[in-house]
Amino acid sequence: MTTLSIEKIAGILRKHWDPEKVQKYIGSYERSWFAFASSESIREGAASGGVTTALLAFLLKEKNINGALVCRSVVTDGKVRPEFFITESEKGLLDAQGSKYIAVDFIQDALPLIRSFKGKLAVVALPCDTTNIRRACNNDPELKKKIVMVLSLFCVHNSLPDLIDLVIHKLTPPDSIMTDFRFRQGHWRGRLRADFDNGLKQDKPFSFFSDYQNLYFFCQQKCHHCSDHTGYNGDISFGDIWLLSMKDNPIKHNAVITRTPAGDSTFQRALDADMITAKLVAIDEVCAGQTRSLPFHYNVSARSKAGLLLGFKIKDTVHEKVRWNEFLGAWIALFNEKLSRTVFGKKLIRMLPRIILKFFLFVKKGLESF
Repeated sequence: MTTLSIEKIAGILRKHWDPEKVQKYIGSYERSWFAFASSESIREGAASGGVTTALLAFLLKEKNINGALVCRSVVTDGKVRPEFFITESEKGLLDAQGSKYIAVDFIQDALPLIRSFKGKLAVVALPCDTTNIRRACNNDPELKKKIVMVLSLFCVHNSLPDLIDLVIHKLTPPDSIMTDFRFRQGHWRGRLRADFDNGLKQDKPFSFFSDYQNLYFFCQQKCHHCSDHTGYNGDISFGDIWLLSMKDNPIKHNAVITRTPAGDSTFQRALDADMITAKLVAIDEVCAGQTRSLPFHYNVSARSKAGLLLGFKIKDTVHEKVRWNEFLGAWIALFNEKLSRTVFGKKLIRMLPRIILKFFLFVKKGLESF
């Protein structure tokens, strides 16, 4: 496919992002960028362009912070679970690289680490936990003084541990125990990788996991109530760019939104220090890179209405008009989440052929693209 044909397809599918939509989906911001870590060694283990890691490494190097709160995947008895920790080194940052798609309890597990740390911190969090951080800081001046930078990651929803357990069960060869796991590395959609105690390795397309996740099987229930996709309350937000024009770029990029003067100044200093390479872009380019996820995530109204048919009580906090395709897309997500909580549903999901998963995902994405 030529570059010209890709551009034509992108133009046909492109949505219009007027200021009202940008305010809803993005919130307040200073500037927006497409960026990547200048260091190839940092990009190597990243889910996207490695910009979050590079920025934290810059802050540590310049002694603007003493530590960074991050999250890593740990493997215990063949199970993958998330773990918050505070690192004071670039090595710790590299250990935490990559996306994690497992439910976390930020208030219980991360906030005590932050409170007990002696020194200034940068914190990496999902949008919902970014809001929790700001709320905690407003009630605690010492905490507010300690946290000098909040970095928020784009998030559609998070999943219960049951989902990764299902995927690991399918991945694990007989008489093997998994010892290491990465959800997503590499270019474009990325690769899922797992190592086992007997030396065997598994390397699969990320879709081996994401097909289930994107269909909302084992979705964390609180995510149905959330409208914040990009992290309104961060100093800087980071996300993927799913633009056809970026697919063949040899270096995967991050979308970056600087939201506060402090965040914008910090990002600019990292650029000046050549820790990050970036191109300033219009905010609608960031929106176009998340063209399906932004409206679907924001539209709590659709989930509120669809939930009435499935026994979900979801408060409508955004009061959007709900079109038929939005209602149906929300109903599919809620139905799948509810199904995955039943014994029968878990067995059915585990047995579903991948071609069936692909078909339902194609339908859902089609509904979100209208």
